[in-house]
Amino acid sequence: MYKFIETTEDNINSFNLNNSKGHIFQTSYWASLKKDWKHKYIIGYDESDNIILTATMLLRKAPYINAYMGYIPRGFICDYSNNKILIDFTEYLRDFSKRNKIAFITIDPDIHLSENEQIISEGESTKEFLRSLGYKNSDSKNFEGIQPNFVFRLPLEVGDDKNKIKNSTFKNFSSKTRYNIKVAEDRGLICEVYDKENLDEDVLTTFHDIMVTTGKRDNFIVRNRQYFRDMIEDLAPHCRLYMIKYSYQKDSERLNEKLQKQEQVKERAIPKIEELKSKLATETDEDKSQKLNKKIQDQENKLKEAERQIEGFKNKLSEIEPYKGKEIYLSGSIYLYYGNKAWYLYGASENILRDTMPNFLMQWAMIQDSIDLDCSIYDFRGVSGDLNPENPLYGLYKFKKGFNGNFVEFIGEFDLVINNFIYSLYKKAFPKFKEMRNKLMNKRQK
Repeated sequence: MYKFIETTEDNINSFNLNNSKGHIFQTSYWASLKKDWKHKYIIGYDESDNIILTATMLLRKAPYINAYMGYIPRGFICDYSNNKILIDFTEYLRDFSKRNKIAFITIDPDIHLSENEQIISEGESTKEFLRSLGYKNSDSKNFEGIQPNFVFRLPLEVGDDKNKIKNSTFKNFSSKTRYNIKVAEDRGLICEVYDKENLDEDVLTTFHDIMVTTGKRDNFIVRNRQYFRDMIEDLAPHCRLYMIKYSYQKDSERLNEKLQKQEQVKERAIPKIEELKSKLATETDEDKSQKLNKKIQDQENKLKEAERQIEGFKNKLSEIEPYKGKEIYLSGSIYLYYGNKAWYLYGASENILRDTMPNFLMQWAMIQDSIDLDCSIYDFRGVSGDLNPENPLYGLYKFKKGFNGNFVEFIGEFDLVINNFIYSLYKKAFPKFKEMRNKLMNKRQK
């Protein structure tokens, strides 16, 4: 027989820190960030008084109705293969909801239904069992749910030799991803990292401005600046802001250096070709003539490649001329870590200088820091489950796929309904409210 009671944040945080399925969304840090919600902490014990379950529940009052909506983000946390726990805790939640005027509770557990499009039998069994307990299940292909139902998760090796782990991780990326990271490094981009202790208000404002730019480009709603500030403070020390900075001086110096090298190649190739052609004109031996022709062809190919690169570097120098003397932040992200996991939560990028590949460098910086923090999972968060190349979200899928993580589908959202009338009202009204809110906020952003 299991026992469930309300508890303190310390028990919740400790359990999530040490449990393999623990999640930062299930900590008091996340609850404190959600200032428009009340919260409850619940803990479960077995007969030996061992903690076997925790749940951080967020509660929001339904408009004009004396009832609450409950949400247990990426939880509750327990052994989902233990049906007895699921049965007993579900009954506890029903009773708890009646006592606290909760109309329904939504959960979206961190349980994999599939990885790389292969069904996980344990996840499938859990999904069916929750349905059998009366939970109403809903799935989403894109971003219709509260949390994304499809993500990329990169497994990370944990060990003492961090450099070795980083090298092997990098080698496992796709060749295109490795190339783009090297492009960003070669163009002189640098990554700056901020947290509660060193947060720069101007940098935070710039990050939010870039978020607004990204929201307009990709058609999503952006939270206000204060929310991101609260996140960095309330989730400390588990939240960081990453910013990728571009320097005209660094970029122009490197481009000019490469340009000069190719011009030197060209300068050497031209007389070399003339010299070889002169020898060929007087050569009577057929074998030697063939060898000379081969050398001439090689030199001409070098010349063409040098001329191609010279033109490219000159074009690049012309393109960056408007940024002369400037340093510009090109992209930024909010990064979370807790226990054995790290998450890329929010990302933003400018519309300019995209060929410097700032987003690739930003991801690589966060992955390396995850290795340093002994995380065994780096979560890229949401992608679409619709893998049709015509899908507007397919580019996001391709970008994250290049880091060679696992394409994960979760078991979905489940609603434990206590009051069917309020639940039905919510399900009908909320999509319309969300649509109206998005239209209003889109107008404000423009």
